[in-house]
Amino acid sequence: MIKPGVSIAGLRPEVVFGLAELREVCREFKAPFVVTSGTDGKHGTGSLHYVGLAADLRRTDDPLRPGLPEKMLSAFKQALGAEFDVVLEKDHFHCEFQPK
Repeated sequence: MIKPGVSIAGLRPEVVFGLAELREVCREFKAPFVVTSGTDGKHGTGSLHYVGLAADLRRTDDPLRPGLPEKMLSAFKQALGAEFDVVLEKDHFHCEFQPK
């Protein structure tokens, strides 16, 4: 699901592929998959969001499943591989395509 008001216009194919992979991980964890930012929003100077190389997902916290965000982060990283960076922020997951 894409949160109302979020723009995915201009997302690079690599990021779209990454989002498809992340959606599958969310399904495995029975967690909602919600894109909360694409090329829209306010981000830091030089953010890869502005060039279509980053997207944010809703963070899932569940008191009945302690440590869920950290487990999902690990699974996200495994699913995407080394060309992606995934970071667990205070209120969301940040995913960017950034080959080393």
